[in-house]
Amino acid sequence: MASTFHKIGMATMLAGLTTGGVAMAQPSGSEGRTIEGTWYIQVTPIICATGAPVPGVTPITGLVTFHAGGTMSETAGGTGFAPGQRSPGHGKWRHEAGQTFSQKFTALINFTTVPGFQEAGWQTVEQSAELLDRDTLSSAGTNAFYRTDGTLYRSGCSTATGHRFE
Repeated sequence: MASTFHKIGMATMLAGLTTGGVAMAQPSGSEGRTIEGTWYIQVTPIICATGAPVPGVTPITGLVTFHAGGTMSETAGGTGFAPGQRSPGHGKWRHEAGQTFSQKFTALINFTTVPGFQEAGWQTVEQSAELLDRDTLSSAGTNAFYRTDGTLYRSGCSTATGHRFE
């Protein structure tokens, strides 16, 4: 049972990681590129040290919207959290260079379901995405979970693919 909770939680924890990494390049006067629009994301939790998929964890889906002006919103799918336990993510994105974009967001964890694994507090996600073409991307990044007192209790890595929602 604990192993199942661990796998589900690991998958959910990492879902946010890459859901923010999808982007579409469009001309922009000042930066030369921007990312705006809504994207369907599929996240694969990985072992940070090896890059191998976490055994027994299925990919997680999510939606990310990059808003004009550099803000973003994210909703992670999956069953790793109880209903109402995790808020949508809110954050920012930035064009780095060429076809590379970065994003960072946070989501609130409203209550504890599994002590030491899914505790009340918040999750942060940092991601880098590379556009492969106008409608697809590949991304990778990290995430961290904090208790309400600010102590880190869990972190992880993931990769993702994204497809523009039309």
